[in-house]
Amino acid sequence: MFFVYSFWGYKIISPDTGADAFFWMLIVRGIGMGMLFIPITTLSLSTLKGQQIGQGAAFTGMMRQLGGSFGVAAITTYLARKNMSHRNDLVSSLNINDPDVQQRVLGLQHSFMGKGLPSNEALGTGYKTLDYMVSKQAAVLSYMDAFLILGVMFLVCIPFVLMVKGNKGTKMNMSEAMH
Repeated sequence: MFFVYSFWGYKIISPDTGADAFFWMLIVRGIGMGMLFIPITTLSLSTLKGQQIGQGAAFTGMMRQLGGSFGVAAITTYLARKNMSHRNDLVSSLNINDPDVQQRVLGLQHSFMGKGLPSNEALGTGYKTLDYMVSKQAAVLSYMDAFLILGVMFLVCIPFVLMVKGNKGTKMNMSEAMH
């Protein structure tokens, strides 16, 4: 489910993607999280008895929070690095002597002049707008990379999850869990 979520995000994201496009994708993520966290919690608490269940639940929750915090930090770092990499690649592709680039900047200049800016300010604002477009595209490419790598990481984890042997013979006594 997480791979479906990640691949879906990879496919739909663009500079013009609105927040409403993520609704069903986030529903799939929620289903995937339910399918992930409930078995993990059950597996981690299945062999514990009495007071150990409360301590195990607290430890599991703490590890989930720490894992989430480290995950967010790792993804943020990855996004920042990829953003700079994509921005450098995009900027190196822009050549001020290229007629297409000149046409784009000239079009932006005329657009801003039509809004009342003097010619020199309109040209500077056109370059700033082009820079903003490059930054926006670099951010989109970075998020696409992040979605793809997260999806692949979840696929790589599937064999390891299948290797975990559950303790099917042990049933948790709920009266013990309450004390």
